[in-house]
Amino acid sequence: MAGTHFRNPVMFAGLSNNTKWFKDLPVDNNPNFICYKDDFIYNTLPSAEWSTSIADGGASAGISNEVGGAVTLTSANTTDNNGLALVKTANTFQAVAETKDSTGAITNPGTVIWYEARIQNNDANATDYGTGLVETFTGTSGWRSANRISIESNNGEQFYRFVTKNADGTNQVQHTAYTITDSAYDTVGFRVDKAGKVEFFVNRALAATVTSNINTDDMQMFAASVSASASGQRVTKLDYISCTQNRNASELIGNI
Repeated sequence: MAGTHFRNPVMFAGLSNNTKWFKDLPVDNNPNFICYKDDFIYNTLPSAEWSTSIADGGASAGISNEVGGAVTLTSANTTDNNGLALVKTANTFQAVAETKDSTGAITNPGTVIWYEARIQNNDANATDYGTGLVETFTGTSGWRSANRISIESNNGEQFYRFVTKNADGTNQVQHTAYTITDSAYDTVGFRVDKAGKVEFFVNRALAATVTSNINTDDMQMFAASVSASASGQRVTKLDYISCTQNRNASELIGNI
């Protein structure tokens, strides 16, 4: 029996609610897409891939010795307002709007971004933590004021916030319908559609749609964790981080 051949990229349909995040995501590696995924299967976190320089004294990032790999972000013991950020060493992803000429023909295809991470925290009620795409920032809490698209949880809360922030302002949606369970993984992510819409997902179910304050400058992948208590240690763990974006290649319109 002959193998099946495809001329165009094979994409996920994303028709049902718990697969909408996958809509139009390429099934395999394709040169028309920028793809980065890290399962953190290392002995030591590679500094060439991830920067941990934004850290308070005593905070650390390390590889967790578990099946499938994971990275842990750990605050100093019994220290309030202490933590660190794990930041990809390059700005790689950018939300770009589709543009058309006066005839309605597409002159710039724009970009679609798919971001997903599997994350847990040992005490969500006493931690500020989050993951997503962010512009360059300084200070372990600097991501909270930087332009970004992210999924976050604030201390004193046990739910996620979906944040879009650009130079014009900030939009935050509180996802109070879902309660975070300490030390249990959640799969969180978002889909950015041509800089006009961001759909946020929790455990692959659509949780919110945002159309304002979508940052269009280039951004880097990040995860951050900052303690909000002087009792014990706050630990945020990531099983993986993944991000994919089409190349916005206007020269390939009609030729992909």
